Amino acid sequence: MVIFYYLVFVVFITVVFAKANRLLPVFAFLFSLATLHLLTTLGLNLIIVWVVGVLLLLFNLVLFIPFFRFLFIKPMIAKLVGQSKSLISDSEKIAMECGDTHWEKQLFTNQLKWDELLAVKSEPLSDEEWIFIKHKVSALCATFNKFGLSDKTLTQIKSEGFWALNIPKQYAGLEFSAKAHAKILTLLSSCDVSLAVTVMVPNSLGPAELVLHYGTDEQKQDLLPKLATGEHIPCFALTSTDAGSDAGAMIDSGVICHQDYKGEKTLGIRLNWDKRYTTLAPIATLIGLAFKTYDPDGLIGDKPSLGITCALVDSALDGVSIGRHHHPIGSEFSNGPHQGKDVFIPMSAVIGGQKMIGQGWSMLMESLSLGRGVSLPSLSLAGVELSLKTSIEYALIRKQFKQSLYRFQGVAEKIVPMASDALMMKAMSNFHLDLLDQGLNPSISSAILKYNHTELLRTNINRAMDIHGGKTVMLGEGNYLANIYETIPIAITVEGANILTRSMIIFGQGLMRCHPFLKDELTAIETQSYTSFNQYLGKHLAHIASVKAKSLVFALSGGRLSNAPKNTKSTAQMYYQQLSSISASFAFLVEMVLIKFGTKIKFQESMNGLFSDLLIKMYGISTLLKYVEKLDNNFDDLLKWTMQRHVFESQMLLKEICDQFKNPWFFRWLVLPWGINKTKPSIELQSKIVNQLINDKHLKNTLTDDVLIIKDSPLDELERAYELAIDAEKIYKRVRYVDDAEGVDALLDQEKITSEEHQLLSNLTQLRRKILAVDDYEN
Repeated sequence: MVIFYYLVFVVFITVVFAKANRLLPVFAFLFSLATLHLLTTLGLNLIIVWVVGVLLLLFNLVLFIPFFRFLFIKPMIAKLVGQSKSLISDSEKIAMECGDTHWEKQLFTNQLKWDELLAVKSEPLSDEEWIFIKHKVSALCATFNKFGLSDKTLTQIKSEGFWALNIPKQYAGLEFSAKAHAKILTLLSSCDVSLAVTVMVPNSLGPAELVLHYGTDEQKQDLLPKLATGEHIPCFALTSTDAGSDAGAMIDSGVICHQDYKGEKTLGIRLNWDKRYTTLAPIATLIGLAFKTYDPDGLIGDKPSLGITCALVDSALDGVSIGRHHHPIGSEFSNGPHQGKDVFIPMSAVIGGQKMIGQGWSMLMESLSLGRGVSLPSLSLAGVELSLKTSIEYALIRKQFKQSLYRFQGVAEKIVPMASDALMMKAMSNFHLDLLDQGLNPSISSAILKYNHTELLRTNINRAMDIHGGKTVMLGEGNYLANIYETIPIAITVEGANILTRSMIIFGQGLMRCHPFLKDELTAIETQSYTSFNQYLGKHLAHIASVKAKSLVFALSGGRLSNAPKNTKSTAQMYYQQLSSISASFAFLVEMVLIKFGTKIKFQESMNGLFSDLLIKMYGISTLLKYVEKLDNNFDDLLKWTMQRHVFESQMLLKEICDQFKNPWFFRWLVLPWGINKTKPSIELQSKIVNQLINDKHLKNTLTDDVLIIKDSPLDELERAYELAIDAEKIYKRVRYVDDAEGVDALLDQEKITSEEHQLLSNLTQLRRKILAVDDYEN
């Protein structure tokens, strides 16, 4: 009975501590007293009682008395100091300092302040932005559909301001919000990837972005108006022939020297480079260039190696070799290699001037968020929305065995996850864009969006291809999925290849940026600051105890003992609690993997990848919970399906992480005491949702509102056939299904349908035949 009371008491104080983790000293003191009381009550040998008592005393002294803890950690610090130079490289330090953190930091540490999540404002687009989107975007797509990426299309891109989306109005730009920028790119991507990339690249990582944030006043006044109007066609070159994802390994160089320039002896940089994969390079007039800078003669200081620098190079300069083309898979956008041999530029060509020499890596890391967080996610979202929209419409009008495709559960298994992914992608993008519009630059969030959205594009375009079958296997004007299907490798590869992004950036950089103490502890070790390290370690140990208690308590209660925001939809309440439980388990396992691998954690790419996957799940769940607050109840079933799926998959990831430790059963018991107790969504719910998607136009249109429809295009024909098919279903329920003109005429002759219904079925039959046909050729 005494043991029972002891267990009840320990559980009680653990629950209290999990709910209010500032009470750690009280918890430790009460636990120690209760344990000693139990041992003495049970009448155990006094030696055992004394040994346990001494161990508990040492535990409390180390945890709460800095002086005693210092005695234990000083030998450990001394051992680490010898290898401090290898703990964090200079490039890693720069990457860690770039950008901001926001909600992902709270997920990392399980310090979930729901009010901060829900308080992120989502501003609507301005009237000016809506007018541009409504008129100029559709007009550009119409021109492209007619003339391709011709000079006419390029002229329209320049004259209508498509390269000026982010440039302030004082420099002849449009100064649009990140949300408008993303909307424009998503619509263009649904029209054609090559068109979207041509618009997207000058608006992301390129000369305009770098000059705007780091350029001198003279550079801004001179170059930004020319970039806004297309007088200058820009490109930006980072990737070297021998250096891909590891930009620090580039061999492209610039040597500081004096040389005659425009008739005068000028201090500048002599450049040699060999770059590839540069979008717009074959037609560019202004090259943004990243290169390693050297000062062997000490002309500007005493350091011979100055790091990476970014400069602007006129493509017409002597020594520049440019104009050859790559052919990106499935695309027509301009892309190519270029080289420079002893090309001299004055110091005024360095972005930001001479003072910014060697600051290129920092500039690039801070600027990558536009490509990672806006451009590629927008392209990917367009592809998923296009896949979903066409699959829903095609699955209604296409009949097999006299049944629409969507009535087959195998097809529904493809459509419902597509809708779920589209909903979550919209939620994640919307939240990230709101942060950008509020002036933040969340680097980890950008990496999450880049990886997640491009991978979901790959997954969902394949689902759509499965549904369409031969319709989208054959190339031709009627194949509305081929373009985005063929270009997926581009999105996967650029702006940090997905393997690198998942296994190193999301969790690796996230660990250093989001962990509350790790970066400070490593800094203290490198500077041999024993006192600072001792202070941070004490807080770190308290944090470990906190997340361990919360992980176990929340998991045992199914999240019910965790906090959830007030005044939210009842359908969402339990998902907030389950997310709290998953986050606590994630935070605890982060500490365990740090203990296991220590400073070698950055080389555990596969383990890091698992943590990245789980962080992405949590980020998606939380942003979706915020997003659905503004949606009507028609989305409740899809929300339920999505949450059930992602909570189940999160538990599977927790189990997989636990399995990487010795004695995995112990860790599974701590984070999954009930095992995998969440299930996948039911087939019954799946069937209900697919019927909603087919018949509820509002639901379908909300999920796919970024797909641009050009009049009389294959997408327009498909949508018109879908509208007719919705009305025709009511007729088919009354009469037998017919799929030929003679059968429709016979129904009218037999007076089974009215003349209006006859016209509807005739139009649908004719349009269906046209859609189901595929392009064929003589040769």
